[in-house]
Amino acid sequence: MYGSKISSIRLARGYSQEYVATKLGIAQNTYSKIEKDATQKVTDDMLTKIAEVLGVSLEDIKSPVPIIMNFHESPQSGQYNNYHNDIKVIDALIEQLKKKDEQIAEGNEIIKQLLKSQGR
Repeated sequence: MYGSKISSIRLARGYSQEYVATKLGIAQNTYSKIEKDATQKVTDDMLTKIAEVLGVSLEDIKSPVPIIMNFHESPQSGQYNNYHNDIKVIDALIEQLKKKDEQIAEGNEIIKQLLKSQGR
């Protein structure tokens, strides 16, 4: 559910999945499943730990609103010379927007169904 947002933040920070997984004390493939939303449910405790590693708050991850990050606080900030032109970051943000569009479309469909059931 929060995978694309976590991935976007991680890429913007210049972190590898392996780096974040190591900081969390979990296997890289387990962390990869979190980013792909391929796990049953990620606990708030795990989301809090991920947020700490990424330098954001739990609310930043859970909020449907995109966040603005201060890239200068990234411990690995030297890995990328220009975050805004990094294609991986751009692709991750586009994926996040696609998921948001899907959620909006689902919400609109629910509203239509409710209005139809009320004869409107």
